[in-house]
Amino acid sequence: MSAILLREIAAQGKTPAYLKPVLTGGSGEDSDSDPSRCRVLSGGKHLRTEWLLAFPEALDPMTAAFRSGVTIDPAILREAVRRLGASHALVVEGTGGVLSPFFSDGSGILNAFERRDLDRSRIHLVSHPHLGCLSQVLSAVRVLEPLGVHCLHLVCRPVPDPWPLATSLNPDTLRRLLPDIPVRVHLPALA
Repeated sequence: MSAILLREIAAQGKTPAYLKPVLTGGSGEDSDSDPSRCRVLSGGKHLRTEWLLAFPEALDPMTAAFRSGVTIDPAILREAVRRLGASHALVVEGTGGVLSPFFSDGSGILNAFERRDLDRSRIHLVSHPHLGCLSQVLSAVRVLEPLGVHCLHLVCRPVPDPWPLATSLNPDTLRRLLPDIPVRVHLPALA
């Protein structure tokens, strides 16, 4: 999803950059890492991609940091966003969802920022459209309500869908329930 946003930013004549503050389950140099996939899928061979920390275990950032004896410093995250955002149209990709524990106190990634900083941001919420997404999306939208959600992206997973009726109906259900938020459905890439 970040790659799509990066392509759209570049098509507008802006200089995009990508920041994944914390990688879990590998390193940024891995060919299947989020930064590597964004570089390839966005078409930006020279796309500036950064990450602050990488942990080998595929866990939420808070738990991965704790198990590695590391503390995720919100000041370092704020500085990276400020630095990259000063010269680029910056896409920051979180990890695991709005409420996923990011810092050692269990707070999420948005807790690193002041409200005035987030007021200048355009928040894109990403989910799957499959069974269970209604609760996930509506919970996230309620948490983000004071900040607003610019767009909801529903990304179909390229796996067999055991509940195709829910998957086919959920995008329209969300459009009805969230009439002020544009909903974009992204189909899986064909192999």
